[in-house]
Amino acid sequence: MKSKLTLRLDDGLKERAKQLAEERGTSVSKIVEDYFRLLLHDSSGGDSRAESASGKNAVPDDLPPRTRQMVDALGPAKTDLDLDEDTEAWVDAMHEKHK
Repeated sequence: MKSKLTLRLDDGLKERAKQLAEERGTSVSKIVEDYFRLLLHDSSGGDSRAESASGKNAVPDDLPPRTRQMVDALGPAKTDLDLDEDTEAWVDAMHEKHK
């Protein structure tokens, strides 16, 4: 459930916040909400850095608007890549190296 919160800001800051929101294609309310989520590391009652139960490629709910737009535009990650033997060996070696 969402509820209203009144903020008191300097007029100049308020106008800059509105301009920023417009540039990002979002609202001042959403920017403030995202900021508090980052400060509190909280997304719907849990740690925003926690991995989703749906898998390692799950998209976090608390992404900034621009990042969310890019993720939505790109779609889900492909897991069935057709790699040649050399590339597959390199990927495996990098996976082992960076465990």
